[in-house]
Amino acid sequence: MSHDRSSFDSAAQFPPSQQGAGVLKQFACTSIAAALCLGSAAATAATDYKDIGMAKNINGRPIVEFVSSECGGCHNPKRTGATGPNITMKRLREGNPKAKDRFKYPLDEKSIFYTVKIGRPGTSMPAWGSDTNPIGKRLTDEEIKAIAHYIYNNPAPKRFYWTLDQMKASLNVLVKKPGPIKVKNTDDLLLVTEREHFSVGVINAKTLKVIAHLPAGARAHGYTFSNDGNYAYNLGRDGWLYKYNLHTLQAERKIRLGMDARGIAISDDDKYILAGMYIPTQAVIVDAKTLEPLKVIDTHHVKNPDGKYVDSRICSVNDVSPKKVGPYFLMALKEAGQVWRIDYSKPNFPVKKVANVGEILHDGFLRPDNRVFFLASQSSNHVAAIDVANMKILAKIKTGIKPHPGEGAVWESGGTEYAGTPHIGEGKVTIWNTHNFKIMATIHTDAPGLFIRTNKHMKYVWADSVFAPKPSEMTVFEKDPPFKVVKRINDGTQTLHAEPDAEGKHVFVSDWREGVVRVYDDKTLKLVTTIKGLTTPTGIFSVSRRHESEGH
Repeated sequence: MSHDRSSFDSAAQFPPSQQGAGVLKQFACTSIAAALCLGSAAATAATDYKDIGMAKNINGRPIVEFVSSECGGCHNPKRTGATGPNITMKRLREGNPKAKDRFKYPLDEKSIFYTVKIGRPGTSMPAWGSDTNPIGKRLTDEEIKAIAHYIYNNPAPKRFYWTLDQMKASLNVLVKKPGPIKVKNTDDLLLVTEREHFSVGVINAKTLKVIAHLPAGARAHGYTFSNDGNYAYNLGRDGWLYKYNLHTLQAERKIRLGMDARGIAISDDDKYILAGMYIPTQAVIVDAKTLEPLKVIDTHHVKNPDGKYVDSRICSVNDVSPKKVGPYFLMALKEAGQVWRIDYSKPNFPVKKVANVGEILHDGFLRPDNRVFFLASQSSNHVAAIDVANMKILAKIKTGIKPHPGEGAVWESGGTEYAGTPHIGEGKVTIWNTHNFKIMATIHTDAPGLFIRTNKHMKYVWADSVFAPKPSEMTVFEKDPPFKVVKRINDGTQTLHAEPDAEGKHVFVSDWREGVVRVYDDKTLKLVTTIKGLTTPTGIFSVSRRHESEGH
């Protein structure tokens, strides 16, 4: 069953009393502004700017949907800034002489157009006029001009809404009776995000072949697996949560929990799912069996580290083992710089909080004993270590510019436990001791990266370098100090997200641009095969992750 893209209700982000054409026009330009965030424009146009028309849709999607999905991550849906600078109408039109970056001066629509089109080299600001942008397809001049016009002339909304009633109305039972069993051992499966295809590819790790494509929301983002291995759950960036039967390879149910989403986790008893939203700023607790939404946890109007009240998106979402620490979910509030611990064993889901964790939080993972939660703060350039039982900050590890650990990597060598993170802002992997929090080493990578991966079955640690100048490079290094680089693999065009199979025999690596997954021998690092039949593959997630204890 294909995903119904027309179900995006642009007016649903406002209270019913405010919905209507005028509000839609106001909303239509929220965060795409983000796209221009980091840039200054200097380019020569083949066509005079005044002669360029304006598109009504962006890449076949309503502008409201496109801008919310693509830009809010850098600049905040309200355009007030996050990892990218403030790009509100006021700042665009008046500038900010006190700004430390280049974004001090007013910009007109033409300047914004070229900033969006060519990006800003040396930063994470993409060139949307190139096929190296995040969607893998260049935008036309007409589309880019429409973006520039929207962000310059339309204020961002004051608040977004998506209610429990709206969620319940979107719940859809896709399969009433499960089909025949196609997979016996679900640990043999790897799920692959087909980023621009509203799909999740399924690879059989034994046959090294694609055996299914499952419908999904936009940019299938967050994955979690039931502890018995029977089900997988995926949360798309458009807020659609899907439940998959891994034995029959069917999508059984779906529900829309928000307009823009990221993180997801399942409780150890398989009763509850916690899903974190970017838009609106809230988290939702869901019945894992039926997908019925049970409670909304509001993160509107909370204090950030500067003492200001903000609407905070939810980034990292993790589950804690009841046997090790307690029956908890952890969720990180991106703008608020807080971590909230939710006790799912009690009917009212009580929350305990720790503040001042850092500015602009992002990915997090648990130490295997679940006693310490490591969380990246991208504007503070550190990874915070948080005592989960007592909800206290133990350390702030200065790892480098904009750490991005993804699901994290933890390994043991010689009786010492280590963890590592790559960085978006520089080509470096930082390794620290997970118990005394001291930095033990840094490893040079030839470009910034997003993901690092290892587990107890793998011989080495793998880190990608998704960005220029080496977007195809995978850095593979030893687990033992001094963490010698064994090989730098440069196959393909833009490679990322290494993932092992259940036994650690093979390592699977996506090539986003070439539409393939390459399979390497874990011990020899030789290329075993190239798996085709996938569209824009990015994240790869083995069902065997359910046996790991980092809280993925």
